[in-house]
Amino acid sequence: MKGSSMDDAVSAALSYFDSVDPALAADARLGWDGLIAVSSPAGPTQHSVQTFLWVHLRHLADGSDRAVDIARALGELLDRLGRVAYAEIARSAVTEELMRIADDASWLQTYRSATEQSGIGAVDTELVTWQDAPTGIERVIVEKIGETLEVATIAGEFEPSKPGGRPLGAKAQITRRRGVTDAVLTSDRGKDDSEAVLLEQLLDHRIELWSSYSPPRAELYLGVRESLHDAVQPVYGCVRRLESFIGCIGDGVTLTDAGYLPNDLVASIASTVFPPAERREWSLRNDPEEQSRVGRELDTEKIFTLRRLLMRVRLLRRSGGRLVPTARTRQLSSDALWRVLTAGIVGTEYHPDAIAAEVVLARMVVGHDAADVEATADDLARLLRAEGWTHAGEEPAAEHAEPLTRTLVSELSALGAFELSEPDRVSASETVGAIATDEGKRLAAAVLRHRLLHTRYPAL
Repeated sequence: MKGSSMDDAVSAALSYFDSVDPALAADARLGWDGLIAVSSPAGPTQHSVQTFLWVHLRHLADGSDRAVDIARALGELLDRLGRVAYAEIARSAVTEELMRIADDASWLQTYRSATEQSGIGAVDTELVTWQDAPTGIERVIVEKIGETLEVATIAGEFEPSKPGGRPLGAKAQITRRRGVTDAVLTSDRGKDDSEAVLLEQLLDHRIELWSSYSPPRAELYLGVRESLHDAVQPVYGCVRRLESFIGCIGDGVTLTDAGYLPNDLVASIASTVFPPAERREWSLRNDPEEQSRVGRELDTEKIFTLRRLLMRVRLLRRSGGRLVPTARTRQLSSDALWRVLTAGIVGTEYHPDAIAAEVVLARMVVGHDAADVEATADDLARLLRAEGWTHAGEEPAAEHAEPLTRTLVSELSALGAFELSEPDRVSASETVGAIATDEGKRLAAAVLRHRLLHTRYPAL
């Protein structure tokens, strides 16, 4: 039922209600007008019904009792239009519960659970984490995914493959819904196939959303958009380095009493994982009295940093005085390891440490010296001030921001992301003249891309 036929049917139903119960007719019209406002031109879908009832109506109505009355009236209208399944949603206990929850945090938890149980909510996948209240193109994409999932449900895509077979478990259903979600994101394009696939449109939307937070952030993302789109494909230089490091650990190694890697293993990692130019940073010293220090993990900063990074992203862990790979590490492909790295090295929190990482990564992408701590810290301090952060009750200055930039630069250097302008220096205590290699730029862009697609942005 589309277009004028829907309008005629709705008008006839409302006329009937008006003849028997004018108050019911008025509430039904309010509900219908609100539903149409959040539906596509083709008419209501399960997704738009749930969105209107569970998200919008609790704010549009004058109190929870009025919201429940409007929802029930809308249910009567939908029932008369033959939309029985939608009518049941409008009259359900879940809908009434969501309308009566006053606390936003409790409402959000219940809403997420209800959406998941409905079977047509756009689920989070490795490609994207959805905003709680999508706007713009993201809202359009979520609606399209909801419609696709609804059609798939009606077509029996989530039923057992054989008649009389066991129903799909919750995990199997979620897996299939993620598959549908990713297929829509990566296969469907915009109008007449003339626009980019929906995932890339979503990335553009997130860049605009993120850039709207402050002028310094808008400047930060101004020159990186194309690189973020290109970063959909992995690069493997840093992945090979991690794989080699994990290979040296094998099934596990016993740590020293102080909790470090044994010296002979450090030497093996140095020769296996790192190229000669980087090994010169911890080469043998001529002074015999210094020979006892050769190979200590603490004296080889990049090995120490890489080991801590692998533990932080949960690929290695300590167990009973040993360093061992985690269960998932043994099953990771190179592509999966790339995803773990880009997801874990910075993460998705809105926090000064992560904002500092964004500044470093964006500077890498555009070819600036990431180890120019003064310039990086100045950019970071301006961004933090613009977005309302403070340091010990004061506005952040460059000297406050400097420590936030150093850890990530150290980790990226250990991953081989920089081409150093002073390759012959002995000390690795600080990175001077660190310009990202092509692979380093791709890694930085991939980390930023992941952050943009997976961060639930706070209201500022």
